[in-house]
Amino acid sequence: MRKLFLASALASLFLTGCGGGADGYAQVVVDTGPVPVPVAVQPTYEYLRHPTISGLEYFNSVTGSESHLTTAAGGYVGYTGGDIVTFWLGDIVLFTMPGDLAQPFSSLYDASLYTTSTLHSSTAVENLMAFLMTIDDDGNYTNGIQIAYPVRVAALGLRVNFNQSAYDFRADPAVQYAAAVLSGNTLYGARPLPSPSEAVLALQIP
Repeated sequence: MRKLFLASALASLFLTGCGGGADGYAQVVVDTGPVPVPVAVQPTYEYLRHPTISGLEYFNSVTGSESHLTTAAGGYVGYTGGDIVTFWLGDIVLFTMPGDLAQPFSSLYDASLYTTSTLHSSTAVENLMAFLMTIDDDGNYTNGIQIAYPVRVAALGLRVNFNQSAYDFRADPAVQYAAAVLSGNTLYGARPLPSPSEAVLALQIP
């Protein structure tokens, strides 16, 4: 009991000498520096061109899971603050782009130029272009690529790997199946994938 009383007295003396409060506890103030002020993200407006792609679903990482569609002119909205725009078709990830581009979108080839890109080469972009030509609603890529609602619905549950050689891409059973199912849901009707040279030519279309 005597030892306990002595320890309590010493503790009380220590807290009093250190500026302890009336409740017997020492008050410690920690300077954490200035409080950071959050910067509001700003929208940026871009257009998918060479070729124009309309009716394509996309998501912004900074705004959550709400989806949008590219406009008739291929327009979409990105955001500053590290936004990643992911373009989808059903369950098929087509490509990704930074929300705040350093320079305006000039061609679908841009989709392979960034560290966040899901397309890893120009060949992957050309494979994607061939796929989009196959599912274009009216079958005429020269007036832009239009993705119709039935095609978006039919793409649920499908997977396509664009990061293959042109030959392997066209020989891939999953690609062949997706192309047949999706093109069958267009106004134009079912059709095979175009050749690599046709896809390259289509990428030059305004």
